[in-house]
Amino acid sequence: MTLKAQTSTNFSGRWELDQANSDREKGEPLFDGSIILEIKLTSDTISFNYTYFMTGREGFKMPADSYLANGNVTADHSGSDPAKKYVKWSQDKKILTTNYIMTASIDGVAQDFITITTYKLSEDGKTLIIEELHKSKLNGERTIKKTYRKK
Repeated sequence: MTLKAQTSTNFSGRWELDQANSDREKGEPLFDGSIILEIKLTSDTISFNYTYFMTGREGFKMPADSYLANGNVTADHSGSDPAKKYVKWSQDKKILTTNYIMTASIDGVAQDFITITTYKLSEDGKTLIIEELHKSKLNGERTIKKTYRKK
């Protein structure tokens, strides 16, 4: 019997946020513009880059957030507190999950702030569903669902 290795889903491309079909974070006002998510997947890395566009203004591009595609844990030095991040693929290679864990000292006690983000493509490949779980002792848990359309 021969086993065939499954290929990971390729989430690469430009995706525009569908605000009408997305959750907003608590207290977040409706953004009056468009948000473009550009995902680049290579054999070594996967990167996520958001650009915010408002009418009459040039787009504001956030720094890219990159992960090793092989799932190895890496340190993240983008903030003032230590963090680590890694990706995990579902067994069938159709769902990508990124994990980001930042450890901050609050009143002398180390606390983890965890963000677990899951990426799933629709069957036709034109819709990207992103679910973000934010979890910490300080803020509890909340899940946010965002829908993106292929641009």
